[in-house]
Amino acid sequence: MPKFRSRDLLLLSSSLAMAGAAQAAEPASSADGAAPAVEQVIVTAERRATDLQKTAIAISAFGQQVLADRKIDNIRDLSGQIPNLSISRVTISHTTQTYALRGVGEADPIQEPVLAVYVDDVYIPRQIGSMVEFNDLERIEVLRGPQGTLYGRNSSAGALRIITRDPGQNLRAKAEVGLGNYGAVDVRALIEGPLVADKLSGSLSYIHHERDGVTFDPTLNHDVNRINLDAFRAKLRWTPTERLDAQLTVNALRDRSDTRSYIPVNQPGGIFRNDRSYAEVEPVQDLDQISGSLRVQYELSEHLKLKSITAYGGFNLNPVAYDNDGEAALIQKNLIHYNDQYATQEVQLNGDFGDVTFTSGLFYLHERFFVQRDGYSRRNAQNTDPVTTPGNYSFARAHNITNTDAYAVFGEATWKATDRLSLTGGLRWTNEKKNFVFDNKVLNLAGQVVGQSIAGQADKTFSAITPKVSAQYQWSDEVLQYVTWSKGFKSGGFDNRATRLDLATRPFAPENVDSHETGLKTELFDRRARLNLAAFYNDYKDLQVSYSDPAYPGNSIRGNAGKAHTYGVEIEGDVRPTERLGLQASVGYLFAVYDKYRNAGGVGVNADGHRLLNSPRWSLSGGLTYDVPIEIPGSVRLGLNAQWQGKAYFNALQRPQDKAPAQGFLNGSITWTTPDPRWAVQLSGRNLLDSDKPVSATYTPSTGVYYRNYPDPRTFLVTLKYAL
Repeated sequence: MPKFRSRDLLLLSSSLAMAGAAQAAEPASSADGAAPAVEQVIVTAERRATDLQKTAIAISAFGQQVLADRKIDNIRDLSGQIPNLSISRVTISHTTQTYALRGVGEADPIQEPVLAVYVDDVYIPRQIGSMVEFNDLERIEVLRGPQGTLYGRNSSAGALRIITRDPGQNLRAKAEVGLGNYGAVDVRALIEGPLVADKLSGSLSYIHHERDGVTFDPTLNHDVNRINLDAFRAKLRWTPTERLDAQLTVNALRDRSDTRSYIPVNQPGGIFRNDRSYAEVEPVQDLDQISGSLRVQYELSEHLKLKSITAYGGFNLNPVAYDNDGEAALIQKNLIHYNDQYATQEVQLNGDFGDVTFTSGLFYLHERFFVQRDGYSRRNAQNTDPVTTPGNYSFARAHNITNTDAYAVFGEATWKATDRLSLTGGLRWTNEKKNFVFDNKVLNLAGQVVGQSIAGQADKTFSAITPKVSAQYQWSDEVLQYVTWSKGFKSGGFDNRATRLDLATRPFAPENVDSHETGLKTELFDRRARLNLAAFYNDYKDLQVSYSDPAYPGNSIRGNAGKAHTYGVEIEGDVRPTERLGLQASVGYLFAVYDKYRNAGGVGVNADGHRLLNSPRWSLSGGLTYDVPIEIPGSVRLGLNAQWQGKAYFNALQRPQDKAPAQGFLNGSITWTTPDPRWAVQLSGRNLLDSDKPVSATYTPSTGVYYRNYPDPRTFLVTLKYAL
């Protein structure tokens, strides 16, 4: 297929912009003249409060009301609702989440993410523990494209920002208790208010989420894929003067959910059921996570603001056990201890001098990621007994620590050249040092150390300068067009899974991307409709992947594929045709392929020209909210949202066994608010059509591993809500 170029994107959006400007100049009038405008959305993507329609970035934003209407309670609930963002519906555990944005992601959760996740401006360095449950959210923002000149941590694909509400000076409390099928219990509570009038305020929130398993395991004789989670957040905010705002936040999480039990394709008796797993490993997981942050904002003058964000956190995941095949026989199982500790410091200086605005910052990250992974693997597809034929198995312990020290200086400035034209330039310098220490052992079947495998350490420093240039033109009050070129960078590192000394000490290279994007932000029909469009082309070099090297037969190596490119279009619309009815829709088109990916499936087995992982060609979503005109006390609101995406592959070889077919999901809710508006009852349902198509698959014929993952079945929840 021909490649889009940046000038093609520019011509496309320019044509649409002029058409949109003409439409905006003659707004349509409704029959009764009473239809309200779509809600204004304020975002802080550029480190200052701006109107979404005046922000020259491809960004999806969800406010409190949309989140409530769609019953979005965690990151995974956003799956399918943001164009060209794939949020895996099933992962290795409830609080681990993997992502792919515009075709690029990390399927292995221990790798550093390409989509940076921030909770209240604090960076979450691992995908393990990044699946956040929501309580008292103010807003969610998803920024698509490289984000380096505005944010502390470099991100080559984009950023997901979760912004919770800061405590204020008014007493506020809310509580929700939900009960559903599969034994679901969902409790969310919050209290907020002043501690010292006009000076000190605080908030405390709590979440409890549990659910029985949706899969039965005859080998273990109980349900699996259960959920059991508790989360806490406390905030203390001090505002001694109008210029100073300091806030201390503490988060804690306790997750005792099951690790994922996979559905094997080969099942006893030749009868396949997608709600049966035969894994012989008890799916235990003990995750304890805690973090604290101190945010200090000080207004130096009416033009300059200083902001400091200091954070420390981490998790201890011990034990975590999972069966990597879903069958009763020993094929692949892992018994693991993960421990992660991180500290970050970010200092921002933001200025607004009328025609010139700027954001600048310094960032430091230290992370210590510890892994002890006991792996028991069959060497081939023969179904043998590990006791009588131990030579057919590998029993090994990976024991390693990755230390990362990352420094960055970043900033961007925007000059309003005319009333309509603004120009932006940004630059980032990143320097990262990786230290990899490993001491791997040989085990027996009982998990006892019987020998030494490899031991040593390695160091490597990676640096990059990544620029950004953007122009924005305001065709009219209702139509903004922007064109952006930027470079993205993801640091190199060392192979956490290496089993040879030479591979453990050999670093893989950084991943680089040239990103071209143009977009439109439009409001039409007297602001009763919002239509935003983005078109992009990304050129990747040294894309980080796993592959086989002819010089190292039998080893899967973490390295660089070579080249890849992606291009696509994203459209998001919001319409308010009447006072009672609101409509939303989005469309994403994505073409994402490897240009060069040698030895992807073994020596001489290449994936050149194949699709990138988890990158469906089309993704569509739509939703509505409707205030039902019904003659009962109180009010009734109906909410529906649907998602559909095309087929996707989960291995670069693009075999039929690697495919998840095209599929759709429908979710909905109906909320009755009583005559006393403090009380409400909501009935919500997910996967209302009970879609049972696989959402991912793993096929490794050399060892006989072949399993699929399926979405949760149709679920319902009845929630009683109280808000003071």
